[in-house]
Amino acid sequence: MFRSLFAFVFSIFISVSAAANAEPPITIGLIHFSPPLSTDMDFGPTLKHLQAFFAPRKVVAKVYQSPELEKAVEQGKIDFFFASSGFFYRMQPFGARDLATIVTAAKTKPNFGTAGVFFTRRDRKDISKFEDMKGKVLVANYKTAFHGYRTGMAELENRGFNHEKFFKKVIFAGEKASAIINDIIAGSGDVGFVRACWLEEYELQNISVMDKLKVIGAKPGPIKCLHSTRAYPNNTFAATYKVDPELAREMTLALLSMKPEKDGQAWSIATDFKPVDDLYRSLKVGPYQYLREWSVKRVLTEFWPAFLIVILGIVGLVVHSWRAQKLVDRATTRLLTAEESRRRTLEKSRELAEKIEAQQKINLVGQLSSMFAHEMNQPLAACKYFVDGLKALRKQKRVPDEEMLDFSLGQMEHELKRASQIVNKVRDYSKKTVTREARVDLTSIVQEITQTLKVKFNNTVVDVRCAPDVDVEGDPVETEILFWNLLKNAMEESQKVECPEVWVVLKTDEDSAILTVENSGRKLSAEDVAKLGTQTFKSEKSEGLGLGLVVVRSILEAMNGAIQYAPRDQGGLKVTVRLKRKL
Repeated sequence: MFRSLFAFVFSIFISVSAAANAEPPITIGLIHFSPPLSTDMDFGPTLKHLQAFFAPRKVVAKVYQSPELEKAVEQGKIDFFFASSGFFYRMQPFGARDLATIVTAAKTKPNFGTAGVFFTRRDRKDISKFEDMKGKVLVANYKTAFHGYRTGMAELENRGFNHEKFFKKVIFAGEKASAIINDIIAGSGDVGFVRACWLEEYELQNISVMDKLKVIGAKPGPIKCLHSTRAYPNNTFAATYKVDPELAREMTLALLSMKPEKDGQAWSIATDFKPVDDLYRSLKVGPYQYLREWSVKRVLTEFWPAFLIVILGIVGLVVHSWRAQKLVDRATTRLLTAEESRRRTLEKSRELAEKIEAQQKINLVGQLSSMFAHEMNQPLAACKYFVDGLKALRKQKRVPDEEMLDFSLGQMEHELKRASQIVNKVRDYSKKTVTREARVDLTSIVQEITQTLKVKFNNTVVDVRCAPDVDVEGDPVETEILFWNLLKNAMEESQKVECPEVWVVLKTDEDSAILTVENSGRKLSAEDVAKLGTQTFKSEKSEGLGLGLVVVRSILEAMNGAIQYAPRDQGGLKVTVRLKRKL
């Protein structure tokens, strides 16, 4: 009886064991991490826990390179995989589903478990912040490495740089991160980039290596390691599309029930993979690779609001054009009539402007005549003096020596040329060929005119104070006419009081020449001053035409100058003229 019962139980045990052994093993793909492996990358403790949890069913794990693991996930050759959160995120379109995220004593928060760090040699004084890395040579793992390259490039994009044009050159050293440090120390590269915590782990195996290196842009944060980038979810355990939901549930329970090892390795659940999504979008890789390629579908997807606005705009334009055409047809006749009226008005305005210009030229020539009469007298008188001297020598029957003769003839020639220039100036005005870009010595003009007028008004006390070498831009003759009128008017007005006085001051500021002319005289009201320079062909002088101040105003407008009139409290007038200096 006992033997029969034992045989029955033994047969049942054999049947259960055979059934368990008949179940296929649970296959896990492990992505290859660059050595040395930190706590959150060493899957060994977790594998032992899973093998014990699912015993007697087998749990096997195999290490893949990144491209090979991608194919295994896409083709459903494995049940689960353990890789970076960036790798998991790229596998979601192929049915991958995250179950748990690893945590450690140094990385207690699953949403913030990994980052990257930029570093350089400690003696590189030219590299201390992110901007200093621009144009340098970078050394990193490989182009698709999430920890060892892409987190750093996303940080550059977040700071407003174009990561593809930021570095002069990028050297990919491969899987071994130790090669990156060796390249930086040897000077093969300027800046290195590795995952966070790797420098501290390497320091444990290579004492004092950090004495040769320094971190660029270190950040505070939940990761208890040196890092230069934002933090992302830690390495993730995920199921492929071929896994039975019940097995996925059991696997999740197995992971979350794992008690922390002495180094702190345990499992939790990451809830925010948006930073990973932002990374791929900013770099335009992975699920956002299409952003690098233009297609009709992408254009329609991204810009459909713009297309809708354009279509509505076209419809609106068609309706508006039809309505506008009707309005244009009705308004065309009115516009043509108005255009004809405007043309006639412009024609009349042009004729009037020509008449005004001709009258102004006549006025200026009239002013010139009085000036030229004075100016021509000087060269002609000088010539007469030299001729009289030669005649006197002739009467004495003396032959002048050659030096005296050459001097006399040279001076006569000089004075005749001056007279010719005066005549040519009148012709210039008649031909309208006047230019106002010459350098005019304002100091000499003011002093010469003042000396000339002192002779005529010898009873007037004249106080002249001129800054030296004051040059303005204009026409010499027009400038003489301008100040001849101002100074002559001041002299004449001062005669209306018992003790006539005139004060002349020429000074400069940064870009202007300022001439102030004050004269004694009768008291003027504000209304009297306001009328100055505005009335034409009206004068209180018996010999005047009333053109003096009108000519002054015309010349100043042509020279882009300005004039101000102000009554003096003691009587008389103060006139201030401002002209552009020729520096």
